[in-house]
Amino acid sequence: MVSPDRLHIEYTTRQFADETWTARADRWHISFYVPDETVGTAVITRVIPGATPDPRRALEADPGMLDRIPRVIFTEDGGLAPAVDAMAPRMLLLLESVEVEEKWRGQSVGMSLALTAMRRIAVPGTVAVTYPAPIHLQHGPGEVCSYESDDPEVRWPDEEASEKLRQAWERRGFRPIGEAVYAMVLD
Repeated sequence: MVSPDRLHIEYTTRQFADETWTARADRWHISFYVPDETVGTAVITRVIPGATPDPRRALEADPGMLDRIPRVIFTEDGGLAPAVDAMAPRMLLLLESVEVEEKWRGQSVGMSLALTAMRRIAVPGTVAVTYPAPIHLQHGPGEVCSYESDDPEVRWPDEEASEKLRQAWERRGFRPIGEAVYAMVLD
């Protein structure tokens, strides 16, 4: 495995002047690469409790690939759910997606890179949140993914992959907070 310290990370974020966060999510697009080769990408959504007005409503309007995380970590009125509030977050970083090029897969590179990226954009007291599940780009937020299928041939590989991902995130210090969503206070 290649150390995340040996890879280059590039961040892109867009700030929208004269708009509130109720129209668009604050997303960071991260690319990981070694010279002349892309290793992978990640998308992280940033929420600042108390400064971001009703993030649950904003993420319903602009969900990206976040379909489960907002309804687990925010209350109906956009406040923090009790499990998240107990962590006293100054910032939330919602890991929306991580994609790693084929030759880098299966080496925990994506997870290591995502954590490295989150730690670099975090402030003290940041809580990182993820929903460890395989990404299926053919399915949008709120649509049934194959891991929810009644067809055992479709369901099994994703259930197995989801379990492996949950265990890997737990080894890194993440803990379940509800509905298979995991969180950790970043040091």
